Amino acid sequence: MVKAGLTPYEALVSGTRHVATYFGTAGEEGTVAPGMKANLLVLRANPLQDISRTLDRAGVVVNGTWYDRAALDAMLETLRVP
Repeated sequence: MVKAGLTPYEALVSGTRHVATYFGTAGEEGTVAPGMKANLLVLRANPLQDISRTLDRAGVVVNGTWYDRAALDAMLETLRVP
């Protein structure tokens, strides 16, 4: 989306807040705020400075549970087809 002309901020909002608005769940997800679901992608660097930093993931928070990069890699390995 950035290649198409959106700023990094606009691209991130389109994949978070706007998606929640579309699905009618903006009151419970799509932004980081008290009372919202704790589902986060945690990055090692600021994607507003360079959108490619979204690829440098430290881990995720899913339903309030932290999974670091090693845990995610282990989960993905169980899905790998030999």
